[in-house]
Parts: sequence; structure tokens; C-alpha cells
Amino acid sequence: MKKLRWTFFIVGVLCLICVCITIFISCNKTPKEEVAKAEQERIETKGQLEKTAKSEITIRMLAKNKKVIPIYYKYGDYWNTNIKLPDVVVVNNTDNSATIKEICVTGKMEGREVVNYMIYEDEFRDIIINGNKLLNRLTEDPNNIWRMYNLGLRYGNVPITGKRYKEDNIIAPSEMTSINLSTRLYFNYEGRDKVNEVWCQITIDLDSDMKQFAFPVPLTPYACKGDYIFPVKGSVTVVGLPYNDAQGHRGATSQEFAIDIVDYRRLGNNRQLSLSAIPKSAKVTDYFAFYRDVLAIGDGIIVAAGNNWPDKWMENPQQYSVERVTDLTLKLLEDGMDFIHAILGNYVIIDHQNGEFSLYCHMSEGTVTVKPGAIVKQGQVIGKIGNTSNSTDPHLHFQLMDSKDFLTANGLPVMFKDVPAPRDPMHDYKESNSLLFSDYIFLYIPE
Repeated sequence: MKKLRWTFFIVGVLCLICVCITIFISCNKTPKEEVAKAEQERIETKGQLEKTAKSEITIRMLAKNKKVIPIYYKYGDYWNTNIKLPDVVVVNNTDNSATIKEICVTGKMEGREVVNYMIYEDEFRDIIINGNKLLNRLTEDPNNIWRMYNLGLRYGNVPITGKRYKEDNIIAPSEMTSINLSTRLYFNYEGRDKVNEVWCQITIDLDSDMKQFAFPVPLTPYACKGDYIFPVKGSVTVVGLPYNDAQGHRGATSQEFAIDIVDYRRLGNNRQLSLSAIPKSAKVTDYFAFYRDVLAIGDGIIVAAGNNWPDKWMENPQQYSVERVTDLTLKLLEDGMDFIHAILGNYVIIDHQNGEFSLYCHMSEGTVTVKPGAIVKQGQVIGKIGNTSNSTDPHLHFQLMDSKDFLTANGLPVMFKDVPAPRDPMHDYKESNSLLFSDYIFLYIPE
């Protein structure tokens, strides 16, 4: 009996040691292990998403290979989680009419609910109607390059199935409709919890029988892999940041985390902010950012470049209009310029050989120094800031993405090692994965 007690005691101690080791390992995971775990969870939840309620209602992502990447930052003891929710498709597999009545989006931390957002029928019905009218118009002619451009820009890599999306929240048997969640819901949560799960529950009236269909939104936590430098030196102002939904680029798929680089300076006795030595000048040469060197943010291989968008057409920024840029772009296309070059102005795309691609747009004619296939080093001059194509003022449009395809790539958050960290008390953001300190960031990047 004594020997048996000793045996139980030893087994108990060993079990306790195993538990402690397990807890220690789980609490001390490396960032790579956390990213790997998050990627596995994303794959699993994506599978669950596509299998949701197949017998009655199917819910799936609208775009293929869509990454839902949260912006995270920690301020003191509080986390901020900001997520651009995806477009989803709802398919009615029943023999009855299905009416979408409510949408509930829930943010969770390790399975525990921390925030709920409710959207009701009268709030999202017009969004569904107008959104699907646009989607049907863009998908009905896959040979129309302009429509494919706008489809990719707005929605991402959407499969062309030949089927129409119902322009209503009432869907008949075998019909489908899409819901643009981000149009109605701005997911922004601040608290002691870091949201790492998002679930969407849709309440549907199936022939007077109310049913809930829940599916997980597959999140892809992401921090850029490269040890990058900022693409411009000296005095710069960063605008159009990803955290600014109203004025940012976040509505466009590959541009979700894009930034614009200009140079605002204070002029005169009233210290008025201006982009040019003469406020609102009609000459590009008066703008502080014009013709500044553009640098490769990291080592890589050039996979695309364009150098022939004429400067002369955009010498007066005050003549800018969408209609004028469209007419100029059409003329370039008629003259044989490829589509991406025509819409981006003079540009460069670098493959950094780590799954990340950097894009630099609107550069000045004839200043692009590299061609596809060339190897570049970090800090190498690849062009100069210009005002070509869809540019209101001389600036550099910059973005990081997960493929070289500007139309369908996912945008990726980016950080730069030479951008000074924000300080207390206003902007003590820690553990952030994206530039987001304010709507405007005024910087001086040492030469």
C-alpha cells in the first residue's frame, strides 16, 4: 500500500510538471509561432466559412484569397483593433424565399465575447441593393478592361461565374446576394482585450421561420517581414493613412494600407501649411516634394516598371480633374501604352523575395532608373517624385502588397525602421503593425 501511494505521488508530480511546462511554452511563444498559429486558424475558419449551413444557406467570401488583416496597436494597457470587414456572399439553397433581417458582428478574445455590433434590415437594405447593382455591372463583361480594373480595385479577385447577384435582401431559391459589411460597419474596438476572432451571425427569415447562420471571418494578423527604410529622405508629410477611412486608400483592395508622401511646410507670418512655395501653385516645380529621389525600401528584383507617362500633361496641378485624367489615360491606351502603366503613371514594382511587393507610383517622366529583371539594393534611387496620371499634386503613392498584381493583390501593412517612434503623451503607440499615428504624419528622415 505504501509503495502504491508513492507511485500515485510520483505520477501526480510528473503531471503537474507537464502542465507547468505546457503553460510556460504557451505563454512564451515566439512571434513566428503566433503567426503560424494564426495562419492555421485562418485556414480552418475559412473552411468553416465555406461549409456554413450548406443544407439551407451557404455563406462565403466574395473575393478569392482575400486576407482580412486587422490593424493593432497598444496604448498603455489598452489594445485598439481596427478591421475592414470583407464582402460576403449569401446563397439560398432552400425551396423558399429567404429574407436577410439582421446582421450581428461579434469580436472575441480567445473565444470570449468582448464587443457586438448590430445592423438591422432598414440600415443595410439600400447597401445591398446599390452594392449589387455595381457588382453586376462590373462582372457582366469580363472583356471590358475598365470594368475589370474597377472590379479588382473595389472588390479584389472576384470569380466571374455568369450568375447575377440579387439586388435585394430578399433572395429566391438558388439565388445569391452579396453584403458589403465594411460600408455599414466600422469595426474599431478599444479595450484591455486584443480581438483575435470575429464572427458574423446573419438572421434570415425562411418562410416565416427565423434562423441564425453564424460564420467566422478569417483574420490574418500581419506584420511586415522586411526591415524596410522610408522611400523618401528629408522633410516629408504622410497622408492618406490606412487608419483614416474617410480620406485614406482603404476602400481599394491592394491599396488598403497605402500611403501618399508629400511635403507640407508652413509659410508666411500666419504659418499657413502649403504643399508649394506659392500656395496652390500652377507649376509642379514650385512643389516641395517634386523631383525628390525615390528610394527602394529594401533589396529585391524589379518585376514591373513604366517610364513614359508624359510630364507635360500634368505640369499645372490646378487643372486636375477625374474627367481630364480619364481622357488622357484613354489617349495613352489608344497609343499602345499598357493599362497598368496608363493608370499608375510612371511606376516601379519590387519583389522583395519574401512574399512582399512594394509599389511606387506617379513618378516623373524619364526618371525611372530600373527595368524588369534588374536587382536593386535598399536605398537605391529608382526614380523621382512626379505628378503623372491620377495625381492631384506632386506626390509619391506607396504601398506594400502580397503579389505583383496591382488589381487583385491584398494590401499589407508596412513599418519603416527609420521612421521615428511617436512619443507620449499624444501618440505612445506600442506593438503597432501599421503607420497610423494620426491623419497626417510630419517627419524628417535623415539623409
